[in-house]
Amino acid sequence: MITRRLTPILLLSTIACSAAAQTASRPAIESRLFTMQSNFWVNLHHFLYVAARARRGLDADRPAVTQALRDTTGLGTLSPTLRSDWDQALDYYGRALAERDILFDSAMVAVNVGLSRVAASASPNVAALDADHARALTQAAGAYRTLWWPRHDDANRKWIAAVRPMLAQHGDSAAAWEARAFGVRWADAPVPVDVSAYANWAGAYTTEGPSHITISSLNADNQGTAAFEMLFHEVLHTMDGTLLEQFRAAARAREKRTLRNPTHPFIFYTAGEVTRRLFPGHVPYAEAGGLWVRSRDFGPMLPLLQRHWQPWLDGAIPLEESLRRIAAELQAAPAR
Repeated sequence: MITRRLTPILLLSTIACSAAAQTASRPAIESRLFTMQSNFWVNLHHFLYVAARARRGLDADRPAVTQALRDTTGLGTLSPTLRSDWDQALDYYGRALAERDILFDSAMVAVNVGLSRVAASASPNVAALDADHARALTQAAGAYRTLWWPRHDDANRKWIAAVRPMLAQHGDSAAAWEARAFGVRWADAPVPVDVSAYANWAGAYTTEGPSHITISSLNADNQGTAAFEMLFHEVLHTMDGTLLEQFRAAARAREKRTLRNPTHPFIFYTAGEVTRRLFPGHVPYAEAGGLWVRSRDFGPMLPLLQRHWQPWLDGAIPLEESLRRIAAELQAAPAR
């Protein structure tokens, strides 16, 4: 649901990470659009991260994070050694990593991408982690394998199994519609997706350089047809470079201001409408969660998208006209 841009984007194909470059803990699930996997080290890293943040009271109102504190079934059955190793690793994450942003911190992004290529039987040292971080993951691995990983991996694989038929049925249509809507073409290679029991406070995030999606299998907002929407929401974060420049230009020409993340409302609206059209009865994420009502930034954009972006999605007006109309109705820029 959120993204970190490392480099400017013209075409998704220029930055898509090759699926062949990944070494998963088990064979990756291949498709033309996404390469999904359940990776041991990615899951352990995110579980420690969100548990440490929850312990510190960070993201205290975010269920996607605080749920980790309740994920303690069987903790008392661990041997004293495994329990001590786990606690020490969690303490390290609390001290060294909890306050770092997993999305916007370039070192944290590199950790996630690196770990996604490490097999469960290999050492996290090969992911170019610093020594203390690699030691903490290695220390926690025994407890995680014993207590959590079987359950987390099972949840991940069930999530993948549930979304695959939807992708087989409607994935190509969604990809074609989204690529047209954002004025780019789809990636030549599948976009890598790490399915993890926990991701971040939002339940999913996307980073670039290379493109990489991390999505939570346990998050209540990522289930059913919402899983399909979330995949196509996240991938739009890697496809919005051209739209971003066009929209900013349209706004500047009319001396109007845009949001700090001006394409995010377009992403929410487009992925939601794509999914609603393909799955009748689906309620888009932003609508179901009241985002258009709650958000002071997003709320004013909804009527503009309905009046002027929807006609572009329907093929009734050109993209340039759609953006011109939206820009014309934006609030005036503050005086300089």
